[in-house]
Amino acid sequence: MKKYLSSSLKSQKGAATLLTSIILLIAITLVVMLSGKTVLNETKIAASNYRITQATNAANYAMDLGVNYFEIGGFDQDNDGILDATINTATGLPTYDAFVDMDGDTVHDAVFPPTNLASSDGSQTTSSIITFNNNPGSAVLPANEHERLARLCITTGTTASLKHGTLVSTGFSDDRLATRTITQCVGPLNLLRDGGPKQPLVAQGNVALTGNARIINRFTNTTIWSGGEVSIGSSSAMETYIKDPAVGTLDPSDSTDRARLLSTDEDSDTQLVSNNSLGNGLDIIDDDPSLGNLEGIDFFKNFFKVKTREQLKSLAGSQSYTAMADAITDPVKSGLIWVEEADGSQSMTGGTIGSIDSPAILIIHGDFTLGGNATIYGLLYVTGKYTIAGTPTVVGANVVEGTDLSTNTPATPPVVDGVGTISLVYWQGFSSSSSGNPLPGLTSVISGSWRDW
Repeated sequence: MKKYLSSSLKSQKGAATLLTSIILLIAITLVVMLSGKTVLNETKIAASNYRITQATNAANYAMDLGVNYFEIGGFDQDNDGILDATINTATGLPTYDAFVDMDGDTVHDAVFPPTNLASSDGSQTTSSIITFNNNPGSAVLPANEHERLARLCITTGTTASLKHGTLVSTGFSDDRLATRTITQCVGPLNLLRDGGPKQPLVAQGNVALTGNARIINRFTNTTIWSGGEVSIGSSSAMETYIKDPAVGTLDPSDSTDRARLLSTDEDSDTQLVSNNSLGNGLDIIDDDPSLGNLEGIDFFKNFFKVKTREQLKSLAGSQSYTAMADAITDPVKSGLIWVEEADGSQSMTGGTIGSIDSPAILIIHGDFTLGGNATIYGLLYVTGKYTIAGTPTVVGANVVEGTDLSTNTPATPPVVDGVGTISLVYWQGFSSSSSGNPLPGLTSVISGSWRDW
């Protein structure tokens, strides 16, 4: 009996070992299977993240190109009055203004942006598309998804214009399975305080023009605003004019009326107010302490919505120059222009900057002499002293800070002088073009409008 029991127990010990081995084998199999599944899932997640990253990078690339294109002159750069940002139904790609350089590579492009983006080693190719929409919001949901997204930034009832709109960018991975769409509102940059000066000539200090100057303002009843003395009596020929009260209302948006408003002919629709015989009329505001007490950067910030001069120079971007000659080129430049030379002095004796349809905001950082037959359309701001020579024309406004940049203190008076025969005609359209496009350097992405879909 004892021998039988001993043999039975030994048999049972073998069965227990077998059972334990089977359990361990099953457990190991499950661990291997779970590990394999985990590795597979991790591989899928990594691949998915990689392709999402590809799509995101492609979308950001297209968005950067779109913002840059808008900033260098808006979305109607062929000036045909047509916003050509439509989707080609055959290709699904947008077509923009033809025959313009859209990505800044000096090559004229017909389609914007390039649809394929090759990796650095050429092994992969992602793609992206971008659209621009300036239609206001609508109660009816547009069938086109891009149009629906584009309308998110423009509220219902807003008048459509080329000054503002929404960029919609979609990027695709190399296998086009992953997509990423981002939107960004863009619009004009409100750079000037209160819309800019309301007088043809504004100066921090004394004005002592002795030449045959003609200063005309057919919009408001002031021609000169100065923090110092305006010595019009020292000139035998200088005269100021405002619009003749007998002339009816003129519409600046009407081409015929605008030509009358901006005429350099002092006898056209005007009334003489100040000259050597009449003295300073009510159109001249001088010795104004609210202006005269502003010095340097404080005077600067009274006209521009920036904290430093460097911010304005940065906004000018590629239109920041160290020589006046570089700013006077063909085609004529417009928008924000910054000119600064090491010796702190500039002169312009010919050529044209800006136009009636596309004016300029020209910042001269230093002293400036305007002479010859030079013509400027827009706002001319001089940080130093301003001297008139020859027979120049300015249609817009002159603002003279009169700062000695070497000491950062007010320059010795007068800050405006010269014997030239300037024709200075006030024009309030400093920062917009007739086509409705924003001007170069005067655009911005709208803070807080970026969305990732």
